[in-house]
Formats: sequence, C-alpha cells, structure tokens
Amino acid sequence: MVQSDNLEAITRLNASTADSDVNALVRAITRLRSAGWVTMFRWIPRETNKLADAMAKLDASYDLSLFAVLPVSLQSFIMSDISTLV
Repeated sequence: MVQSDNLEAITRLNASTADSDVNALVRAITRLRSAGWVTMFRWIPRETNKLADAMAKLDASYDLSLFAVLPVSLQSFIMSDISTLV
C-alpha cells in the first residue's frame, strides 16, 4: 500500500488510463503493477498524517532506521494524528 498526500499523483496512478499517461514515471509504475503485484494507492491528507510528513522531512542523520522508541521530536506529531482519528 502506498499512501501519499499528493492527490494528483494518486489520481493518475489509479486512473484506468495510467498506462498511457504523459508522465513516464506513472507509466513505469503502471508496468510494475501489471507484473502481478497486489498494490493499492491511497490519498491521505497531510493534515491527518503529520507523523509521516515529519518523518519524511527528518534530516539525513537518521538514515533508514527502525525506531525502537519514537524520537522525542516526533512524539507530538503522533499525538496529533491520533486525535484526528477520534
């Protein structure tokens, strides 16, 4: 599952005409999807996914990591996301 706050990208990737899209990246992703992968592209408003938005903006010092404990700098974002679910 791919979730993004970019509505245009998600709309284009989910379109029945994605295989003939003018954007080469959309066509390439469509070819990969047709290889038998089970995929889903879903739009998520940035306001309801602040933790992911903040993590995407982390500086490079974190590299690609699995956090055993959520960094303090991100804790307020998860609380904000949880409050949008209630």
